[in-house]
Amino acid sequence: MTFDHENAVKELQAKDEIRDLVFSYCEAIRNRDIESLVALYTPDAAFGSMGTGEEALRSMAEATMRELEFAVILVTNHRITFLNEREANGEVWARCYAQNKTEGYYEQIIKYTDQYELSKHQNSNKENWKFKHRRHHLWFGQSKDSPLTLPPANWPKGNIGLGREPLSDAVIQNLREQSG
Repeated sequence: MTFDHENAVKELQAKDEIRDLVFSYCEAIRNRDIESLVALYTPDAAFGSMGTGEEALRSMAEATMRELEFAVILVTNHRITFLNEREANGEVWARCYAQNKTEGYYEQIIKYTDQYELSKHQNSNKENWKFKHRRHHLWFGQSKDSPLTLPPANWPKGNIGLGREPLSDAVIQNLREQSG
């Protein structure tokens, strides 16, 4: 049996790029950055009843992020299966900590089922892995008291309370002013 080192390296590089794609998704959600989110998908990506393409994604993102005050998604398990050199499927498990204006603070366990595609960059011939389709399967969401109203932790002096990063976010500052 011979081992094909060149293809093994290509597959490892592709897996690394796909994992970075998922991390970039988490970052776009955390930053409430719709334009960065749009850049992660193929031009013909499908969004269920919202339709396909960039405008459908933008509409869906605006609807879900309109009331979002903060969200942090922590990726836990990620399995990638290649269908061929240009397409792959994935399953990503994640824990989400979030708060919106209507529901308040909540924590979720999510399984994403993904379809990835090697897609040409709009402004060049460079190809990158993008989401062709991403489905969010909510296992559960649990409401809790908001940590955003805690007093500052003043870390490293204290470990319990709100840290510098959320305290510097304008959306969270406004929330704290309204609830205080």
